[in-house]
Amino acid sequence: MEATRTIRPGDGPYPDALARVADRPAELRLRGSLGAPRARVAVVGARRCDEYGLDLARELSAGLARAGVSIVSGGALGVDAAAHEGALEAGGHTVAVLGTGVDVAYPAEHRDLFERILASGGALVSEQPDGAPGWKGNFPRRNRIVSGMSGAVVVVRAGERSGALITAAWAASQGVQVLAVPGDARDPLSAGPHALLRRGARLATGAADVLAALGL
Repeated sequence: MEATRTIRPGDGPYPDALARVADRPAELRLRGSLGAPRARVAVVGARRCDEYGLDLARELSAGLARAGVSIVSGGALGVDAAAHEGALEAGGHTVAVLGTGVDVAYPAEHRDLFERILASGGALVSEQPDGAPGWKGNFPRRNRIVSGMSGAVVVVRAGERSGALITAAWAASQGVQVLAVPGDARDPLSAGPHALLRRGARLATGAADVLAALGL
């Protein structure tokens, strides 16, 4: 197993964007490499997602990865996994920010995904110590790292109470751009993105919209 490193603000690998955030972690646990991408973009959404949303997350993430953008997500089921998969399929870089220790596969079925992320040159990151289990209270706080290390957060599919909206709220408080992908007005999984759009989030229909928002 690849060794875990501890990085702190001011250390070379610690993300500059995250170091400027007021509620940044005092230290992070890191496996793999955060690299030096053109930009980092968080792609987040529902854990219980339809195929439409999963396909969108993969396509959007692959397009961004091909443009040299690192895809950041939370390593969870649903949209998170699809975002990581899209980056990997495009031969790009991706970072999974975990709510457990970086040596813990949570959910267990993502053990192979996490190993593929590391094998591709990507990274697993957490503020939790090695061996920390998946306690539910860790995940909302984890989301501030997802947003804080990113230049933009894209919400693909999310219900009204989705954790992706917590990530979007962290982003707004951190001065990070929020984008949302619209959907069928009758679909509950469109409720989250549509609420964000009403509050001023930028519209995203594909990678080009995200790249334009970043000025790339």
